[in-house]
Amino acid sequence: MKHGDLHVVPFVQKLPVYVAMFGINYCHADYFNMRDSSPLTVLAYVLKGQGSVTIDALTFRPKAGDVFILPKDSYHKVTADADQEEYWTYLWFNIKGNVLQLFESFQLHQTFHIPEAPFENLFHKGFELVAQHGENGERLQMELLLACTEMVAQLSGLMEKRQAQYSIEVQKMQQYLNRLEAAPFHSEHMSRHFAMSFKQINRSFKKETGTTVYNYLLCKKIDKAKMLLQDTSMAVSEIAYRIGYADAHYFSNVFKRKTGVTPTEYRKRKT
Repeated sequence: MKHGDLHVVPFVQKLPVYVAMFGINYCHADYFNMRDSSPLTVLAYVLKGQGSVTIDALTFRPKAGDVFILPKDSYHKVTADADQEEYWTYLWFNIKGNVLQLFESFQLHQTFHIPEAPFENLFHKGFELVAQHGENGERLQMELLLACTEMVAQLSGLMEKRQAQYSIEVQKMQQYLNRLEAAPFHSEHMSRHFAMSFKQINRSFKKETGTTVYNYLLCKKIDKAKMLLQDTSMAVSEIAYRIGYADAHYFSNVFKRKTGVTPTEYRKRKT
């Protein structure tokens, strides 16, 4: 259960990316929301309380001051903590259209949780813009899209700054994973390499990067596959082999889970 305030934004036909709705949620202890292969991306800033966010197989615990991103074409589950006295409160924007390209251009397509993001003022802009341009739907849509683009740009800059401050240990883990872009991944090999349990590796990696080892490497592989699908005429089976998948059917399923379309469909759209 929840209550809050939401605004539906008029659609502007000429825009490839647009804000469908925005608002604020006051989530009660029993709040639960789930989307299977979501048709939209959610960009949210937590004002109070704490909740749980699951994106495909990844789970995060956003608290006050954190940003979370629920990407399009993914499984989303959002729940409030059952034992907190205050409402889990967050500002949110629902963005539709070619959102992936926007997030890719700012290197945020692998990012789902950004702790301690000092951008609350940007997320309040939606309500300010309604007060200024509420009677002009097209102007409102354009201003909201600019505001969301500014949020994404600022978050990207924050992540870039933090990446430069990763511990030596996590930087070495990233370098190790980057070398596996074209090879199969075995958690036991990584454990042996770093003389740590894989659970310890994953915990350290996620704490600093905001994502798991597996998701970091998977995004690298999917990005490589996208490039090969767009820029070459290689068969899907050859592309699968080049990014470390012996089974092309399995690769196609992984690709669709991550992007919402099969490799063949992706190639048709991009050529």
